[in-house]
Amino acid sequence: MTYFLIRIVVNALAAAVVMNVVPGLQILPYYSNPLAGALLYIVIGLIFEILHAFIRPVLIFLTGRLYVWSMGLVALAADTFIFLFLSYLAPTEWQIGWIRLLSAILGAMLMGLIVMTLEAITGLDSPHLMDNSRSPFYWRWLGMLPTGRRNRIVENLRTQQMVSTIRRYSVDIVIGISPLGGVRRAFQRLIFRRRPVLIDQTPIAKIRLMLQELGPTFVKFGQMVAGRSEALPAAWQVELEQLQDDVAPFPFAEVQKIIQRELGQPPEAVFAAFDPKPLAAASTAQVHRAILPDGESVVVKVRRPNIEVTVKGDLNVMQDVLNLVEQRVRWSRQFGMSALFQEFAENVLTELDFANEAYNARLLSYNMRKFPFVDVPQIYGAFSAKRVLTQEHVKGVKISDAAALDAAGLDREETAVNFFHALLQQVLFDGFFHADPHPGNVWVNTETGHIIFLDMGLMGYLALEDRFALGELIWALQDRDAQSVTRVLTAICRPSRGYDYAALQRDIERLINHNLLFATSSSSLTEMMTGLITLLLQHGLQLRREFTLAIKAIGQGESIMRALMGDQPMDYILDVSYTQLKELLREQLTAENILDHAGKPLLREVIGRLPALQAAATSLLDDFQKGQLAFQLNTGSIDQRANVIQAALELGIRRVVLSVLLVGLLLGSTLTLLTPFEGKVGELEAQIIRLAAESGFVISTVLIIVLLAYTLWQTIRKPTSA
Repeated sequence: MTYFLIRIVVNALAAAVVMNVVPGLQILPYYSNPLAGALLYIVIGLIFEILHAFIRPVLIFLTGRLYVWSMGLVALAADTFIFLFLSYLAPTEWQIGWIRLLSAILGAMLMGLIVMTLEAITGLDSPHLMDNSRSPFYWRWLGMLPTGRRNRIVENLRTQQMVSTIRRYSVDIVIGISPLGGVRRAFQRLIFRRRPVLIDQTPIAKIRLMLQELGPTFVKFGQMVAGRSEALPAAWQVELEQLQDDVAPFPFAEVQKIIQRELGQPPEAVFAAFDPKPLAAASTAQVHRAILPDGESVVVKVRRPNIEVTVKGDLNVMQDVLNLVEQRVRWSRQFGMSALFQEFAENVLTELDFANEAYNARLLSYNMRKFPFVDVPQIYGAFSAKRVLTQEHVKGVKISDAAALDAAGLDREETAVNFFHALLQQVLFDGFFHADPHPGNVWVNTETGHIIFLDMGLMGYLALEDRFALGELIWALQDRDAQSVTRVLTAICRPSRGYDYAALQRDIERLINHNLLFATSSSSLTEMMTGLITLLLQHGLQLRREFTLAIKAIGQGESIMRALMGDQPMDYILDVSYTQLKELLREQLTAENILDHAGKPLLREVIGRLPALQAAATSLLDDFQKGQLAFQLNTGSIDQRANVIQAALELGIRRVVLSVLLVGLLLGSTLTLLTPFEGKVGELEAQIIRLAAESGFVISTVLIIVLLAYTLWQTIRKPTSA
């Protein structure tokens, strides 16, 4: 009741100021009795509140995309319409001057400004601690509308909700830290005695609560920001990390409906036991304990109801806003926000399908089988679907929980190195890696010390050449080699013209010196990577999308290492990274691995091409017998020209490879012949080695002469046959 009365008084004061200040506005007849005039303004304020509460949200809902495009001007049009409508519904006649619309616009602007100011001071627009556990019923029906990729109704509704939520929290934060903050808090305690409001919360906590109220898409964004701990103050990091755990669960009745739809039976029929109380709740799903019919203890991950329709609506609205900003603010394009947002959107949508996560978990478990200290929960496909995922129940604590690791007697540095070792294996050698390894997704079993990877909804992929490039980048950073760092970075960026390579190298050298050679305080590898990416953007270069997740994962991995190993200097972290890289290389570059990954595929390729080689050899001999060239060029066929060029390139590459091998054999044989073996090996062994070296020397010499003669013959013969 207090809230309602104060709001009416605020609207009445605003109406009184507007009617006595704006030219051309006057109430007829003019009331000389102050009490009658005050009563009239209170009635006007009541009508304005009713119109403003219902008409303005409806107008923004109907014009959601137009609201974004006009950057809020639709709100002014809505206020003007409300003001004109108010002039007709008021219990007295309004005189609106010679330019009715202009007077109405001025009156609407002034009244809106006064009401907004008084609401901010009195806290009438305060955000509330809302219960987001229940999804409104209309989302399910809106998601069923056959509108294709874009659902305009959903997007308009989400636009209206976003505008309202962001405005309320923004005003609360700004006024709360201003000199008027004390007045606002006093009114809040008076007005909201029975409703929880954010009176004593810090601005950072309010931002976290705002993201939670905005929904799963914004929670995922907050989690992504929280993962970049090197760019955040400690207070922000601590607060935003709560987004990983502090999410309201949804009712068990919704869980039953989802399992019924996905698995065909209610949970009590599918499982031997199912705990209705959630074990944990996240932005996109929540987890329940259960027991399979065979007695196996599992956890069941259930997707939040109706989340897909709201997430798609949010992403479309955010894309519209980003497109508008880049269209109207040209310099904003250099930051590459569209590509980053596109990647974020694809990752969020991928995480919603648990079939992807089930596949990812199986593949990661297969890749990590070589590490006895790494566990990935087993997936039970018979009890999983698109919105339900059943997996092995594992026990552990967050890897960042240093106190729990110390209490269990585990070596924190060893745990950190093991974790980073596994992460580098995923990124640099497997090319398939956990792209969101924040502490909530990486646990440690305190009994065994094993590292457990959870939540494989977001994974990254790197091609072989990209993995080599990333490994070379870490190597170059460890060597403080600005030239190599510049070369690798420009190679893994999107092709671009017009940038100054020398200037970029100078800036990178300055950044390396600042962070590694002359650092006065402890910096981090991720700070270095962030600085490098910033330099690329400043020089008009943009990192390719496949590298952003890899760098993000390595950055989060380094954050975990720092949490366990203390505030070590970046030199130490780089040395650890480089040491792990060398160990992994040593493990990978064995004769067996080279045979498996290079020799066998090459042998299969050669065997597969034997029939084609036989046919080509026969055709070549036939052409020589007829006195024709081996290769004929049909000038009427572009495809044949392309094939000839490709064949010539392949022939040239083969010759280069053969030449390198022959020269290597020649040099190796020569060095072997010059090496004295007396007293080092037996006489028989020395003779065998010298015989092999002499054979290699003779064979390589003869083949090199033949190759040179054949090349010279072709060079001389081409002009005569042209």
